[in-house]
Amino acid sequence: MSDNIYAPPTAELTETGKTSSEFYVISKTKLLVLSFLSFGLYTYIWSYKNWSVYKKAHQLDIWPLARAIFFIFFMHQLYRRADDRVARSGRKFDFDFEQWATVFVVVTVGARVFEMAANRIETWFAYKPLAILAVPLCAYILQQAQGLINFAAGDPEGQSNARFNLWNYLVIVPGAIMWCLTLMGLWAIYHR
Repeated sequence: MSDNIYAPPTAELTETGKTSSEFYVISKTKLLVLSFLSFGLYTYIWSYKNWSVYKKAHQLDIWPLARAIFFIFFMHQLYRRADDRVARSGRKFDFDFEQWATVFVVVTVGARVFEMAANRIETWFAYKPLAILAVPLCAYILQQAQGLINFAAGDPEGQSNARFNLWNYLVIVPGAIMWCLTLMGLWAIYHR
């Protein structure tokens, strides 16, 4: 500091604060693990967090909880907004989000319809456990689309949310146990 009281201020006037993101950033690996080990339930949390962050960033009057519960109806819209954000920033991300969102919705709904049909059609009942194959497939599709969301948020690798925390392990440990029990059960069913 100068002793001259008439000297201009020397404080740096550039903005150094980090801007808030419009989307929920998570590493693709972490998303895949949590989605897979939670049997797809993490998708609801992921959707809620995305819409909650988006609502806060844009001061919108939307219900993130409703969009999370009915995520299949809002999947395309979320990816469209992320793609629009990338386009407005002047960058380009080569990703067919419409196709991936459609495949996700079709697999999710198709697995549920197949499971319900297997409950009613006696000859299909033996194949009902195969509906569980939709879980890893949906986790993979969600992981691929997260690349677009992370890119739109300015963190392409999702490094700001790549580490697993205690809450994540409360999903991972029971999820791993449940998957082991499920696979043992499927093996027992088909190898009698």
